[in-house]
Amino acid sequence: MSDDGHTDPGSNASARLRTEAIVRHGWWPGWIWAVPIAALLIVGWLGLRYLTRGGEVIQIGFEKAYGIRPQDTDVVYRGVKVGTVTGVALNDKGDAVIVTVAIKDSATKYLRSGTRFWLRGAKPSVSDLSSLGALLSGPTIVMDPGTGKHTTRFAGIPYKPVLPGAPGKPVRYAVSFDAAVGGLRRGEPVSLRGFTVGEVEDVGFRYDAHNGQLSTPVTLALYPALFHIQNAKDPHSIATLRAAMKTLIDKGLRASLDREPPFIGDYRITLKILPGAGPPGQEALIDGLPQIPATPSGGLGVVLSKFEQIPIGQIARNVLDITHRVDTLVASPKLHDSVVQLDAALADAHRTMAMAGPKLTRLITSLRDTANQLDQAGKTMRRTVGGTTAQTSVVSTLRELTEAARSIRELADYLNRHPESLIKGRTGE
Repeated sequence: MSDDGHTDPGSNASARLRTEAIVRHGWWPGWIWAVPIAALLIVGWLGLRYLTRGGEVIQIGFEKAYGIRPQDTDVVYRGVKVGTVTGVALNDKGDAVIVTVAIKDSATKYLRSGTRFWLRGAKPSVSDLSSLGALLSGPTIVMDPGTGKHTTRFAGIPYKPVLPGAPGKPVRYAVSFDAAVGGLRRGEPVSLRGFTVGEVEDVGFRYDAHNGQLSTPVTLALYPALFHIQNAKDPHSIATLRAAMKTLIDKGLRASLDREPPFIGDYRITLKILPGAGPPGQEALIDGLPQIPATPSGGLGVVLSKFEQIPIGQIARNVLDITHRVDTLVASPKLHDSVVQLDAALADAHRTMAMAGPKLTRLITSLRDTANQLDQAGKTMRRTVGGTTAQTSVVSTLRELTEAARSIRELADYLNRHPESLIKGRTGE
């Protein structure tokens, strides 16, 4: 615009050619946010899927983790997967581990106060070959349904229980072994004639400052249901089992500490009836519990004590002495000379047999021809005399020819069977 108020056409043209920069803000934040947004959507979708699928979250307490891993350890019932571990953490006191498990909807009806959860493969052992797979894959939580009210909190055990479901109240006994029992673990089965009748509940170690004695009391939990008591008013009662145990102990029932497999397997307790053991006398108590007498040093201790009685040192000295004598004999010059002489004698015998072989064949053939000729001469003489027996000299000559022919044939047959007789002479047969 000019000073007189008129618009300058040139200035308008310049204004039209001027470029204006405008900044606009879009809703997309940029590609760098694509990954976290996608992850958030996936998590939300999985959560929605879990909520729509159903199920329940429970907590199981264990002494320690035993190799349990979130999203990797399964919960099974009758071999079917019914849940998955979603978390492992310490409890508030730090003296136990709380395992969080997502249970499928189809198995929530088993979540009752009597249901037990135990670990398969928590302690791999050669006594249970199926547990060795846990060395690579980790343990598996096994559900053992029971009765009671619905709950979501459970106390897990690291070993297989001896009884499925609710085991009932056990009858506790104590055993005091002379042998070391530190390798005996809680939950190991107690067997009688190959059948499980209870389990090890506790293994103790104590020192009495008054008398300076060491003791290793072992507490056994025996279950009446596993004894299958017959002809009793209440076969599953504690009183019935105590009466049965007293009778068996009076008949020689003893507790033995064994290993299965021997020497390398886990320690186990076996109840055995020892012939001639008889009643132990007055019933002794250990910490208020009735006692089952133990075999001397346990079953394994008896084997080890017998093994220690073997004179291994004397056997080793005898073996060394025999070895020394053999070395002396082998190094003796006389033995070497004897071997050389024997080898020379065998070589001479071989040469003799090789030289005599062709001649022996011709000799045997000649003897048989001679015998045939003698037979022919005898026949000719018989025809000449006309079969008469008046002339005694002719008859005697014929008999001698026959005997000579037979003797020559026997010699030929013997040489054919025993050509070595030309070297060492004829022996009696």
